[in-house]
Amino acid sequence: MLRRLMLILLAVFIFIEWGPLTDERGKYGISKGDPFIKEVVITFDDGPRETGMQEIDAVLSSFDVKATFFLVGKFAERYSQVTLMLNRQGYEIANHTYTHPRLYKDYTAHIVRQAERCDEVLENLGIRKTRFLRPPGGHFNMEIFNAMRRINLPLGLWSLNTADYTGRPPEEIYNLVAGSVRNGDIILMHSGTPNTVEALPRIIRELHRRGFTIVRLEDLWNGGRT
Repeated sequence: MLRRLMLILLAVFIFIEWGPLTDERGKYGISKGDPFIKEVVITFDDGPRETGMQEIDAVLSSFDVKATFFLVGKFAERYSQVTLMLNRQGYEIANHTYTHPRLYKDYTAHIVRQAERCDEVLENLGIRKTRFLRPPGGHFNMEIFNAMRRINLPLGLWSLNTADYTGRPPEEIYNLVAGSVRNGDIILMHSGTPNTVEALPRIIRELHRRGFTIVRLEDLWNGGRT
């Protein structure tokens, strides 16, 4: 009886705090697009880096693909010319916090400040305010949701992790994407990873061969809105 009462109270709390939970998730975050539309997003975390960014751009440009780059504010500031190059090339620039902390261990005011400082760096470079934040490691909780709701910055998560940061060889990165990709997937890769650069052309060719359109995250998000 006590357990049942606690579950009821928890449900009431969630409803009061969030409203209908499915609506809130759709409003404040995305991890996958429409399963009936052959669109995917390629995203790169943890940039910009001092090296490897021009190589990623060269591959993407050769296929006329627009990816989404989740930038860490302190790196965007340090390598400002690379940041400006990414923006000039028409890639989507998104928020990956200012210092890449473990947000899920922080509290609302600090989470908000991490997002705002990253945006301040980008806006000082003449780049528009970001549309999405990706918490480092993809970890999130109610505190992070509340912080993002306060500043109207939805979470941009992923559905297909290449785990390229582990040092896996290009062939494995390619095989993982080729063997797992589905409609609406948001593919996670990382900036400054040589094996990713090597695997990328083959991945893009395979996606195109299967009829996938590669879009930016904001395009996938807008495609799901009426």
